[in-house]
Amino acid sequence: MAAEWGDDAQRLRLCMDELSRDQSGSIQLAFLRGYSHSEVADAVGAPIGTVKSWIRRGLGALKRCLGR
Repeated sequence: MAAEWGDDAQRLRLCMDELSRDQSGSIQLAFLRGYSHSEVADAVGAPIGTVKSWIRRGLGALKRCLGR
């Protein structure tokens, strides 16, 4: 089980590296630190709609990457 988690974590890291800096940073703030969309927007100094798009598109890209 631990080996599977290690493999999954490595795949996730590789896929995160394929995202834009804005996408990966926003996803990390939202999912690892638990920030709301508005908190992410404040933290990165971008409009909330832009942050929502970064997160939505980034998650889509992660799904495609992890599905390969």
